[in-house]
This record gives sequence, structure tokens and C-alpha cells, in this order.
Amino acid sequence: MDEHRFMDVSKLMHCGVYALLRGKEVIYIGKSRKPLIRLYTHFRNRGRLLGKGITGPNVNGKGISFDGVWFLPCMLGQMDTLENYMIRKYMPQHNVKGKPLMAIPDDVRELLTQMMVITGLPQEDSPKVYIRRML
Repeated sequence: MDEHRFMDVSKLMHCGVYALLRGKEVIYIGKSRKPLIRLYTHFRNRGRLLGKGITGPNVNGKGISFDGVWFLPCMLGQMDTLENYMIRKYMPQHNVKGKPLMAIPDDVRELLTQMMVITGLPQEDSPKVYIRRML
């Protein structure tokens, strides 16, 4: 087998997390119970105009173009956690899940770093309840 340079791809028959790459950049992270089928769908949709009802990463309604795939097999119960971790680690441009909805401006980010948490306030015996009087 080594003389013909076969690769063992049998791990793709089990669930796991995958990354689609363009060049050396991770552009999409996904998870699947049947990665061979899911990766084939990504491959088939590359650059094609996607019709209604077809889900998955796209750019202006077209399937994303990629030229590499990484795969990490895992147990079924670990897929969500591992996918979220990889999205946060690589911040791929075509993922929406796990990414902040909007960028935090630098001036706001600076203010947030200057904020402090106040702890050790005295506790009252009973909480005060304020009721608005109706006139």
C-alpha cells in the first residue's frame, strides 16, 4: 500500500468536525454525523448558484470555493463543543454561529477594559421593593 501512496480515509465514516480551507486559511468550520456525504455536498455546491431551500455556507447565494479539507473525528456528544471551540479559534469568514454579531469599536473596547467589577457591597436584611403609586 505504501508504494502507491494510498491514504486511509476511513475516519471520514464516523462523526466529527471539519474545516474547509482556501489556500492555508480556514474559511468554514462544520460538523456532521456523516462527513463523507456533507463534504460531497460542499464540493458539489462550490461556486454554484444555490436555489431556495439549500442551506449551508454561501457567498451571494453561491456555494463557497475551497481547495482543502481538515477533519477531526470525535464522539457524537463532543461535536457541538468542538465545533464552537474551532469557530472561536479560527474565526472563519463564512461561519455565523459562534461569532459576535458585530465588531466592537476600539473606543468601546478600551472603555470595557477600564471597567471594574464592584464586589463586597454590604447586604441588606431584606430587599426593598418600590411600588409606583397610581394617582
